[in-house]
Amino acid sequence: MKYTVGDKILLLHSKEEGTVLDIINDKMVLVEVGGTKFPVYLDQIDFPYFHRFTQKQAPLPPKRTPGEEIKREKPQPKVNKPERGVFLTMLPVWSHDGWDDVVDTLKFHLLNETNRAYTYRFEIWLNNTLFLELKQEVPAQQHIYLADLNFDQLNDKARFEFKFQPKEADLTLAPELAKTWKIKAKQLFQQLEKVREEGKATIEYELFIKYPPRQETDSFGFTPQEKKKLNTLTDVRQLKSPERLDARYEIDLHIDRLADNWRDLKPLEILAIQLNEFQHYLDLAISQRLHSMIIIHGVGTGKLRDELHDILKTIPEVKFFVNQYHPFYGYGATEIFFK
Repeated sequence: MKYTVGDKILLLHSKEEGTVLDIINDKMVLVEVGGTKFPVYLDQIDFPYFHRFTQKQAPLPPKRTPGEEIKREKPQPKVNKPERGVFLTMLPVWSHDGWDDVVDTLKFHLLNETNRAYTYRFEIWLNNTLFLELKQEVPAQQHIYLADLNFDQLNDKARFEFKFQPKEADLTLAPELAKTWKIKAKQLFQQLEKVREEGKATIEYELFIKYPPRQETDSFGFTPQEKKKLNTLTDVRQLKSPERLDARYEIDLHIDRLADNWRDLKPLEILAIQLNEFQHYLDLAISQRLHSMIIIHGVGTGKLRDELHDILKTIPEVKFFVNQYHPFYGYGATEIFFK
């Protein structure tokens, strides 16, 4: 007898599985299949294991991720939205101090409502000290979170600096666009009050409507408009200070020695101040018949140095000038010799 009580068996005619309950004789056993007990001959049953392994197993259902059963929406065709420009947005977060609603925090975002992506550098300056710096990109028709500021921090001469560049190279566009936003307390309070009265969420500040096209520049990197403005700013007759009457041998043109608010000045304004200082002391040196003088201009990009040399070439009283290595100034100074 190859079967014992408790063995699993398979009915050959129906392929149903059951269990041996008792041995009746050497030709029959008592089995239970699906809760029913009945005798069967040994030639009507077999062990189920061979049958199990020879049958094709049904493939397992594919593993589904949560949410996959939700019907997907058909992708909408991409439609260019109207272009408004690029904005700095400010979301005030209000709290109650027991008397009134006050602004606790300001959340700043960059809103790009144009069809072009930009890379940008973003800086926050507090009390003329760099507080935060970010380098990111803002896709077309999207907004990007920038930073949070406590409302009290706006009293620290808060200044936001942006430098934008098109993400995709385009020779018809300006290589860079710089924008500065400074907080004006009176205007800000008026806007916050208006936002609360009208039930709006954010305040928008325009950074630019259209990214500017590329402009031709001269050998010093100035556009015709910048050169015209520089010539106006460097009109010595307008800016000459009457109390500076003595010629000096050494003139330092580093802007931090010429202006206290130099961090708030634009590059063109800084250059104008430096050229005015140079022109004034050059006139004094010529009128008081100095033999020579040294102009400290630093190395930097070389723009100030080139402008100085360009002016010196037109002065008939200048015998020659040199910009060579000096033990005290390195290559950051030009020595002028007069006739």
